[in-house]
Amino acid sequence: MHRGLWLAGGLALLLSGCGDSVPSGYAKLVLHNSEWDQVHVQIVVTKSADCDSRGPGFISTKTILMKQDDESPLQVPDGVGVCWRHDRDPKHPVAGDWSGWSRATLYPGTNTKTDL
Repeated sequence: MHRGLWLAGGLALLLSGCGDSVPSGYAKLVLHNSEWDQVHVQIVVTKSADCDSRGPGFISTKTILMKQDDESPLQVPDGVGVCWRHDRDPKHPVAGDWSGWSRATLYPGTNTKTDL
């Protein structure tokens, strides 16, 4: 009997992390800074496979400052990707000196979280 209660409780805990519903036609990505005291992050939303391209498929870009344990939720339309990069050396940032790109292809209706 205790095993059944433990399993039900564990399942309820797992599902509680899925509480943020995503509207139809959208997906959600949450970027999380677990590592640095603060870091600049450049985010690009695009349909293009090339994160640097600002041509066809480009939707938007923004740069944010994230402190340690900050989260940045991004809700994007289905069929687009999210690219992000951060200061190459977050402890000694130099404007415009970025890391390589990371990219997430999101599936419709999903809610995904990732560390920088």
